Amino acid sequence: MSRILVAFLIVFPFIGLFLTFPTSFSWDEAILNTIAYVISIALVNVWLGVGTAWWLLFTESRWKSWVEWLTFLPLFIPVLASMFGMYIALAQVGLIGTYTGVGLVLLVTTLPYSIRLAYNAMYVIGRPLLEQALTFAPLARIGFVLLPLLKESVRTIVLFSTVIVLSQFVLVQLIGAGLIPTVTTRLYQAYAGNDVSQALQNTWVLVSLPVLFYIGLGGIFSIWIRLVKGRLQ
Repeated sequence: MSRILVAFLIVFPFIGLFLTFPTSFSWDEAILNTIAYVISIALVNVWLGVGTAWWLLFTESRWKSWVEWLTFLPLFIPVLASMFGMYIALAQVGLIGTYTGVGLVLLVTTLPYSIRLAYNAMYVIGRPLLEQALTFAPLARIGFVLLPLLKESVRTIVLFSTVIVLSQFVLVQLIGAGLIPTVTTRLYQAYAGNDVSQALQNTWVLVSLPVLFYIGLGGIFSIWIRLVKGRLQ
């Protein structure tokens, strides 16, 4: 009975979507911007998240505790609390209302979580096992050791950063000054204007992107791990 209840609670938000599909689909600037942000933010999160976690795990620097504290500080502060601070900082350098400014705040919002996910995964794997990868060159270390070992963590980082990027409305609207359209900003406008067709299309984009990325990454990792095993043999 409890499993049925849990399944119902998970599926309940999507019942309306399963009953209605968009009659047409149009590629517009908002969708292209959204896809570009999702891919770029996910890639940078994996790169910086894994790299920073590796440094935190292996560095002997006396600054490690300070860097770790500053890195994980955003995890304890709500985004809305730091949003106006980011707005003031970006306004000083003229990045309000720009694609760069929006991308930067989305990265700042997602990166601490990615670092924490990668660090926890490496901590569970253990430093002794990962130390064996120190003999590899940086690219070989990432391709042959870290990515296969952190496969599920990398998928989680990509999925998590994707969901956060897709869920940001106030942040994108404020930093973008209403000039940078995304699926999320258009979605709110469509609902407010009672444009059901546009709202339905954008909602399906929000649902489809994380699913496609998660399935696609699973296939890519499966192929890459087979290639790595074949090369190592």
